[in-house]
Amino acid sequence: MKKSDALEMLSQARSAHLQWRARAQALVAGVPIEKDAIPVVYTDCKFGQWYYGAGRSLSKLASFKAIDEPHQNLHLIYMKIFKELFGEPEKSMLAKLFGSAKRRQAEHTKTAEAILPQLVAISQTLLEALEVLDKDIRRMSDTEFAELVAAPA
Repeated sequence: MKKSDALEMLSQARSAHLQWRARAQALVAGVPIEKDAIPVVYTDCKFGQWYYGAGRSLSKLASFKAIDEPHQNLHLIYMKIFKELFGEPEKSMLAKLFGSAKRRQAEHTKTAEAILPQLVAISQTLLEALEVLDKDIRRMSDTEFAELVAAPA
């Protein structure tokens, strides 16, 4: 892989992440989106596929390793939102008798909205980490980069 290829893949991974975050935000805002359109598992999103796939050739860089934790945390927070919006509805008899399905859904949506700023903050941390990785790659000479990706992980 050439340095220019890595930078292009990194740019595409960043774009994929921003699209994922926008869909998650739209989902919480009530925009109809297929719930399966936003991967919950961190290895299944387009960014995760790059990071745990082709991106692994950069795994010797500390800036690459710094991406893993915020990326996984991002998906953990999204899982909370997902469960609020699509979790199993209450099935108790009291809930059926005294609760309104619309009211319960509104409460779940409100909780998801309250969690959303955490997702955005972690997303920003991830984007900042990607920027550091981008700068690290750009600082390397083509020869240094070639040696990095050629060395066994």
